[in-house]
Amino acid sequence: MYTIEDTEGLRAARAFPGAYALRGNSASGNLGRPWEIAQFGDEASPAESNKAMKHELERGASAVAFRVGRELSQGDVEALLGGLLDKPLHIYAGESAASLLKSIEALAGKEKVSLDKLTGCVGAAPLGALLETGGVSRSMEELWDDMAESIRWAQKAGAPLRTILARAGAVAHNGGASAVQEVACAMTAAIETLRAMLSRGLTVGDFAKRLRFEFSQGANFFMEIAKLRAARQVWARIAESFGGDEAAQRSNIFARTSSFTKTVYDPYVNMLRNTTEAFSAVVGGAEGLTVVPFDEPFKAPSEFSRRVSRNAQIMLQKEFNLLEPVDPAGGSWYIERLTDELAHKIWAELQKIEGQGGFLKSVQEGLIQKDVEATLQERFKNLAKRSDRAVGSNMYPNVLEHVEWKDVPKNVPNAPAKPTLTVAPIPRHRWTEQFEELRRRTEDYKARTGDNVKVFLANMGPIPQHKARADFISSFMEVADFEVLRNDGFKTTDDCAKAAIDSGAPIAVICSTDATYPELVPPLAQAIKAKKPDMRVYLAGEPAADHKEAYEKAGVDGFISVRSNCLETLTGFQKMKGMC
Repeated sequence: MYTIEDTEGLRAARAFPGAYALRGNSASGNLGRPWEIAQFGDEASPAESNKAMKHELERGASAVAFRVGRELSQGDVEALLGGLLDKPLHIYAGESAASLLKSIEALAGKEKVSLDKLTGCVGAAPLGALLETGGVSRSMEELWDDMAESIRWAQKAGAPLRTILARAGAVAHNGGASAVQEVACAMTAAIETLRAMLSRGLTVGDFAKRLRFEFSQGANFFMEIAKLRAARQVWARIAESFGGDEAAQRSNIFARTSSFTKTVYDPYVNMLRNTTEAFSAVVGGAEGLTVVPFDEPFKAPSEFSRRVSRNAQIMLQKEFNLLEPVDPAGGSWYIERLTDELAHKIWAELQKIEGQGGFLKSVQEGLIQKDVEATLQERFKNLAKRSDRAVGSNMYPNVLEHVEWKDVPKNVPNAPAKPTLTVAPIPRHRWTEQFEELRRRTEDYKARTGDNVKVFLANMGPIPQHKARADFISSFMEVADFEVLRNDGFKTTDDCAKAAIDSGAPIAVICSTDATYPELVPPLAQAIKAKKPDMRVYLAGEPAADHKEAYEKAGVDGFISVRSNCLETLTGFQKMKGMC
């Protein structure tokens, strides 16, 4: 339980909205200027992307969002952005935005749009591109020169447009990073970039005015709220340490719901994940937000999935009234304390990276990648043991579902051609990918052979006696799409053993209660092994310490309980069947 005493001594918790960076950039919050609803229009061609974006705007989006993955000609830029320059922009321009900004200037002149009306961000992220793809096409010095040129272009044009997109943190997030690692990665990349701009004659104020952070929102609701609030606090301290004034200490944050948390199986649950992630972004104070379509992991988004994503934000604004609370999390003793704790951990991680020589050197030596990989493996481990649950993947699978795996993208980073600088990239991952591969192996084997791993439920006693354990084992085995042979239970161990052997299944799992196991397990296991020695016999549940040895002597090969490593156990059964 948290009380007001938990916020004593916290500077931010005693500040008013708009008066300190943590509270956002405006005293009126979203009431004065609603967050930007941005849904990406990444279609096959610039003209198709333009059409898709206008469709989004007509149906409730308020910003233009694109990811530019290649050098665009003037014609491409006009086809992409024609008729859209009067809207707020969120465009990731890759490692350099200089040429794109010049093309936008030409288009603005053609359409008679004043440059001082350009808002949002057309941002370069050379360090983010380096970490994501493993290389950049030109030297960092050249890219820093481009960035400085872009800042000066915006200054000269009088455009409030931001031209720097700090998205290294988002790259780390989609590689499995923790909230602390994500923000620390973003901040140290921003520090590296700031130093490069200072060396080119710009000020911290010049830099901060053109900077936008991009973060991905994960599924840990309160943590993700605190993450954005802590990021503001950390940037304020960084800017202050470089001599930045109050304006420079304010940060601009664009959020997107996580791709890491989305699943291939039972994808409609992704709608729920998106909702909580979007909600945490809004409560955390993001100035712009995109909700990734729920079917993004396995196919090109459909009109339906785009509409659901867009409407999630519209509902948050119009139906949930989230435009009205100026600082929804403000005053929450728990969130205020969590924000402060997170900010301190981020600062410690930031100092660690700085102590290693800064972001670029740490990435070149693989240190950041190694830390993110360690966190990823810990997340995989928690999912494998089902201490973390992903509905439809490692828990409560839908055995009737089928996925066309040819459409599912691979986690392979695309490095630019002839990179000047290369590093080990952080590949994109999804936290359920190992379980999805597990199930895919079974589906492929079934399609190829017409066979499957069959599991016989050796249910003892009436239904109330065995049902809980039988349901647990059924759900456990169906995670890998194994065939579970059910029954209503047996009165005698001999009847159960005979049914198990007659089933032809290579695996039997005894299901009953802890109280009845000492009497039932030894004779049942012995009866099965006597007739079919190669049949694997397991017990549902963790055995009492004083009975475990007796069960094993009777022929029990293992125990399956809530403590079991689900991924490891099911993979072992697949190997036994020859699936892998």
